[in-house]
Amino acid sequence: MKRTIDLDEMKRIQLEILDDVHAFCVAHGIRYSLCGGTLLGAVRHKGYIPWDDDIDIMMPRRDYERFLQSYTSAQNKVLDLRTVPTTVELCTKVCREGTFMTDRLLGRTLWGINIDIFPIDGMPDDAESHVQQILSLRERLGQICPFYRVVSRQRLLWFLKYCLKRIVYFYPGGILSMKRKINDLAVQYDLEASARGAAIFGSYGKREVMECDTFLRYADMPFEGRSYRAITAYDRYLGSLYGDYLQLPPEEKRVNPHQYDVYAI
Repeated sequence: MKRTIDLDEMKRIQLEILDDVHAFCVAHGIRYSLCGGTLLGAVRHKGYIPWDDDIDIMMPRRDYERFLQSYTSAQNKVLDLRTVPTTVELCTKVCREGTFMTDRLLGRTLWGINIDIFPIDGMPDDAESHVQQILSLRERLGQICPFYRVVSRQRLLWFLKYCLKRIVYFYPGGILSMKRKINDLAVQYDLEASARGAAIFGSYGKREVMECDTFLRYADMPFEGRSYRAITAYDRYLGSLYGDYLQLPPEEKRVNPHQYDVYAI
Protein backbone atom coordinates (compact mmCIF):
# COMPACT_ATOMS: atom_id res chain seq x y z
CA MET A 1 0.00 0.00 0.00
CA LYS A 2 1.47 3.33 -1.04
CA ARG A 3 1.83 6.32 1.26
CA THR A 4 2.07 9.94 0.13
CA ILE A 5 5.33 11.71 0.96
CA ASP A 6 5.11 15.44 1.62
CA LEU A 7 7.71 18.04 0.70
CA ASP A 8 9.40 18.12 4.11
CA GLU A 9 9.84 14.35 4.18
CA MET A 10 11.07 14.32 0.60
CA LYS A 11 13.76 16.89 1.42
CA ARG A 12 14.75 14.94 4.52
CA ILE A 13 15.26 11.83 2.39
CA GLN A 14 17.19 13.79 -0.24
CA LEU A 15 19.54 15.03 2.47
CA GLU A 16 19.96 11.48 3.78
CA ILE A 17 20.95 10.38 0.27
CA LEU A 18 23.39 13.28 -0.01
CA ASP A 19 24.83 12.45 3.43
CA ASP A 20 25.46 8.89 2.28
CA VAL A 21 26.99 9.95 -1.04
CA HIS A 22 29.17 12.52 0.76
CA ALA A 23 30.45 9.95 3.27
CA PHE A 24 31.20 7.47 0.49
CA CYS A 25 33.06 10.06 -1.58
CA VAL A 26 35.14 11.23 1.37
CA ALA A 27 36.02 7.65 2.31
CA HIS A 28 37.07 6.76 -1.24
CA GLY A 29 38.74 9.99 -2.30
CA ILE A 30 36.09 10.87 -4.88
CA ARG A 31 35.77 14.56 -5.69
CA TYR A 32 32.33 16.15 -5.89
CA SER A 33 30.72 19.56 -5.53
CA LEU A 34 27.27 20.94 -5.03
CA CYS A 35 26.22 22.50 -8.34
CA GLY A 36 23.48 24.41 -10.14
CA GLY A 37 20.60 25.59 -8.00
CA THR A 38 21.86 23.57 -5.04
CA LEU A 39 25.15 25.48 -4.97
CA LEU A 40 23.25 28.73 -5.50
CA GLY A 41 21.02 27.83 -2.55
CA ALA A 42 24.04 27.01 -0.40
CA VAL A 43 25.68 30.39 -1.12
CA ARG A 44 22.56 32.56 -1.03
CA HIS A 45 20.31 30.74 1.46
CA LYS A 46 22.62 28.31 3.30
CA GLY A 47 20.32 25.55 2.10
CA TYR A 48 17.59 24.86 -0.44
CA ILE A 49 16.35 27.73 -2.56
CA PRO A 50 13.02 28.25 -0.74
CA TRP A 51 10.89 27.51 -3.80
CA ASP A 52 12.98 24.59 -5.07
CA ASP A 53 13.03 20.93 -4.05
CA ASP A 54 15.94 19.07 -5.64
CA ILE A 55 19.65 18.48 -5.07
CA ASP A 56 22.34 18.50 -7.77
CA ILE A 57 26.02 17.65 -7.49
CA MET A 58 28.81 17.31 -10.07
CA MET A 59 32.00 15.26 -10.32
CA PRO A 60 35.03 15.32 -12.62
CA ARG A 61 34.47 12.54 -15.15
CA ARG A 62 37.14 10.22 -13.67
CA ASP A 63 35.53 10.47 -10.24
CA TYR A 64 32.04 10.18 -11.74
CA GLU A 65 32.82 6.86 -13.45
CA ARG A 66 34.58 5.57 -10.33
CA PHE A 67 31.52 6.46 -8.28
CA LEU A 68 29.17 4.64 -10.66
CA GLN A 69 31.32 1.52 -10.51
CA SER A 70 31.90 1.43 -6.77
CA TYR A 71 29.03 3.08 -4.86
CA THR A 72 26.94 0.69 -2.77
CA SER A 73 24.18 1.36 -0.27
CA ALA A 74 21.56 -0.63 1.59
CA GLN A 75 18.95 2.10 0.99
CA ASN A 76 19.89 3.77 -2.28
CA LYS A 77 20.48 2.65 -5.86
CA VAL A 78 22.33 4.25 -8.76
CA LEU A 79 20.35 4.92 -11.94
CA ASP A 80 22.58 5.83 -14.89
CA LEU A 81 20.20 7.63 -17.25
CA ARG A 82 22.48 6.93 -20.20
CA THR A 83 20.88 3.46 -20.10
CA VAL A 84 17.24 4.62 -19.80
CA PRO A 85 15.35 4.95 -23.14
CA THR A 86 12.35 6.94 -21.85
CA THR A 87 14.13 10.13 -20.80
CA VAL A 88 16.42 12.71 -22.42
CA GLU A 89 18.74 13.17 -19.43
CA LEU A 90 22.26 11.72 -19.49
CA CYS A 91 23.16 12.32 -15.83
CA THR A 92 22.91 9.86 -12.94
CA LYS A 93 20.37 9.69 -10.14
CA VAL A 94 20.96 8.15 -6.75
CA CYS A 95 17.47 7.05 -5.72
CA ARG A 96 15.93 5.91 -2.44
CA GLU A 97 14.64 2.36 -2.61
CA GLY A 98 10.95 1.96 -1.78
CA THR A 99 9.92 5.37 -3.13
CA PHE A 100 8.63 6.51 -6.49
CA MET A 101 7.54 9.71 -8.20
CA THR A 102 4.61 10.17 -10.59
CA ASP A 103 4.38 12.87 -13.24
CA ARG A 104 1.22 14.84 -12.42
CA LEU A 105 0.47 15.56 -16.08
CA LEU A 106 1.26 12.21 -17.69
CA GLY A 107 0.68 9.85 -14.80
CA ARG A 108 3.98 8.11 -15.61
CA THR A 109 5.82 6.45 -12.76
CA LEU A 110 9.44 7.57 -12.62
CA TRP A 111 12.41 6.95 -10.36
CA GLY A 112 12.29 7.35 -6.61
CA ILE A 113 13.32 10.31 -4.46
CA ASN A 114 16.79 11.17 -5.65
CA ILE A 115 19.74 13.49 -6.08
CA ASP A 116 21.26 14.20 -9.51
CA ILE A 117 24.95 13.75 -10.35
CA PHE A 118 26.48 15.41 -13.42
CA PRO A 119 29.90 14.59 -14.91
CA ILE A 120 32.39 17.39 -15.61
CA ASP A 121 34.31 16.96 -18.85
CA GLY A 122 37.19 18.76 -20.51
CA MET A 123 36.69 21.01 -23.51
CA PRO A 124 38.88 21.34 -26.65
CA ASP A 125 40.45 24.60 -27.78
CA ASP A 126 37.46 25.10 -30.07
CA ALA A 127 35.03 24.64 -27.20
CA GLU A 128 32.20 26.56 -28.86
CA SER A 129 31.82 24.21 -31.84
CA HIS A 130 32.27 21.15 -29.60
CA VAL A 131 29.57 22.30 -27.21
CA GLN A 132 27.27 23.26 -30.08
CA GLN A 133 27.63 19.77 -31.54
CA ILE A 134 26.65 18.22 -28.21
CA LEU A 135 23.76 20.63 -27.70
CA SER A 136 22.46 19.98 -31.22
CA LEU A 137 22.48 16.25 -30.57
CA ARG A 138 20.71 16.78 -27.24
CA GLU A 139 18.05 18.79 -29.05
CA ARG A 140 17.72 15.97 -31.56
CA LEU A 141 17.42 13.53 -28.66
CA GLY A 142 14.50 15.57 -27.37
CA GLN A 143 12.86 15.24 -30.77
CA ILE A 144 13.18 11.47 -31.02
CA CYS A 145 12.35 10.74 -27.37
CA PRO A 146 8.56 10.12 -27.42
CA PHE A 147 8.08 11.14 -23.79
CA TYR A 148 9.72 14.56 -24.12
CA ARG A 149 7.66 17.73 -24.61
CA VAL A 150 4.48 15.93 -25.52
CA VAL A 151 2.80 16.73 -22.22
CA SER A 152 -1.00 17.07 -22.28
CA ARG A 153 -3.67 16.65 -19.64
CA GLN A 154 -5.75 14.78 -22.21
CA ARG A 155 -4.42 11.25 -22.59
CA LEU A 156 -5.71 10.83 -26.16
CA LEU A 157 -3.96 14.01 -27.30
CA TRP A 158 -0.80 12.88 -25.54
CA PHE A 159 -0.95 9.50 -27.31
CA LEU A 160 -1.43 11.17 -30.71
CA LYS A 161 1.59 13.41 -30.06
CA TYR A 162 3.57 10.34 -29.00
CA CYS A 163 2.76 8.53 -32.25
CA LEU A 164 3.49 11.61 -34.36
CA LYS A 165 6.93 12.03 -32.82
CA ARG A 166 7.77 8.38 -33.46
CA ILE A 167 6.93 8.88 -37.15
CA VAL A 168 8.29 12.37 -37.85
CA TYR A 169 11.48 12.10 -35.79
CA PHE A 170 12.38 8.50 -36.48
CA TYR A 171 16.03 7.74 -35.70
CA PRO A 172 17.30 4.33 -36.85
CA GLY A 173 19.65 3.80 -33.93
CA GLY A 174 17.06 4.65 -31.30
CA ILE A 175 17.33 6.76 -28.16
CA LEU A 176 20.06 4.74 -26.46
CA SER A 177 22.23 4.90 -29.57
CA MET A 178 21.87 8.69 -29.62
CA LYS A 179 22.74 8.85 -25.92
CA ARG A 180 25.90 6.81 -26.52
CA LYS A 181 26.88 9.15 -29.34
CA ILE A 182 26.45 12.23 -27.13
CA ASN A 183 28.33 10.64 -24.24
CA ASP A 184 31.19 9.57 -26.52
CA LEU A 185 31.59 13.17 -27.65
CA ALA A 186 31.53 14.48 -24.09
CA VAL A 187 34.27 12.16 -22.80
CA GLN A 188 36.82 12.91 -25.54
CA TYR A 189 38.75 15.49 -23.52
CA ASP A 190 40.24 14.96 -20.07
CA LEU A 191 39.34 17.72 -17.64
CA GLU A 192 42.76 18.13 -16.04
CA ALA A 193 44.47 18.26 -19.45
CA SER A 194 42.12 20.92 -20.84
CA ALA A 195 42.05 24.70 -20.57
CA ARG A 196 38.30 24.68 -20.05
CA GLY A 197 35.66 22.30 -18.76
CA ALA A 198 31.90 21.97 -18.38
CA ALA A 199 29.18 19.90 -16.78
CA ILE A 200 27.66 19.94 -20.24
CA PHE A 201 24.76 17.60 -19.37
CA GLY A 202 23.38 20.35 -17.12
CA SER A 203 20.66 22.83 -18.00
CA TYR A 204 22.63 25.95 -18.92
CA GLY A 205 24.22 25.14 -22.27
CA LYS A 206 27.25 27.24 -23.19
CA ARG A 207 27.13 29.03 -19.84
CA GLU A 208 28.40 25.77 -18.30
CA VAL A 209 31.78 26.23 -20.03
CA MET A 210 34.48 27.93 -17.97
CA GLU A 211 38.14 27.69 -17.02
CA CYS A 212 39.24 24.20 -16.02
CA ASP A 213 40.51 25.26 -12.58
CA THR A 214 36.95 26.29 -11.70
CA PHE A 215 36.24 22.60 -11.12
CA LEU A 216 39.45 21.41 -9.47
CA ARG A 217 39.55 22.98 -5.98
CA TYR A 218 37.08 22.15 -3.22
CA ALA A 219 36.17 23.26 0.29
CA ASP A 220 33.41 22.58 2.80
CA MET A 221 30.23 24.63 2.51
CA PRO A 222 27.20 24.74 4.85
CA PHE A 223 23.87 23.51 3.52
CA GLU A 224 20.78 22.93 5.68
CA GLY A 225 22.87 22.76 8.85
CA ARG A 226 25.23 20.20 7.36
CA SER A 227 28.55 20.51 5.55
CA TYR A 228 29.18 19.33 1.99
CA ARG A 229 31.85 19.84 -0.66
CA ALA A 230 31.77 22.75 -3.09
CA ILE A 231 34.13 24.28 -5.63
CA THR A 232 36.07 27.21 -4.19
CA ALA A 233 35.55 29.14 -7.46
CA TYR A 234 31.80 29.22 -6.86
CA ASP A 235 31.62 32.96 -7.61
CA ARG A 236 32.93 32.43 -11.15
CA TYR A 237 30.69 29.40 -11.64
CA LEU A 238 27.47 30.95 -10.33
CA GLY A 239 28.17 34.20 -12.14
CA SER A 240 28.46 32.33 -15.42
CA LEU A 241 25.22 30.41 -14.85
CA TYR A 242 23.05 33.08 -13.23
CA GLY A 243 24.68 36.51 -13.60
CA ASP A 244 23.98 38.54 -10.45
CA TYR A 245 23.20 35.39 -8.47
CA LEU A 246 22.82 37.11 -5.09
CA GLN A 247 19.87 39.11 -6.44
CA LEU A 248 16.56 37.35 -5.80
CA PRO A 249 14.35 36.84 -8.88
CA PRO A 250 10.98 38.62 -9.12
CA GLU A 251 8.29 37.05 -6.94
CA GLU A 252 6.38 35.73 -9.95
CA LYS A 253 9.41 33.61 -10.88
CA ARG A 254 9.83 32.10 -7.43
CA VAL A 255 7.91 28.95 -8.33
CA ASN A 256 8.65 25.27 -8.08
CA PRO A 257 9.47 23.99 -11.60
CA HIS A 258 8.69 20.35 -10.84
CA GLN A 259 5.42 18.48 -11.41
CA TYR A 260 5.61 15.29 -9.33
CA ASP A 261 3.68 13.44 -6.66
CA VAL A 262 5.88 11.35 -4.38
CA TYR A 263 5.06 8.07 -2.64
CA ALA A 264 6.55 5.36 -0.43
CA ILE A 265 5.64 1.71 -0.91
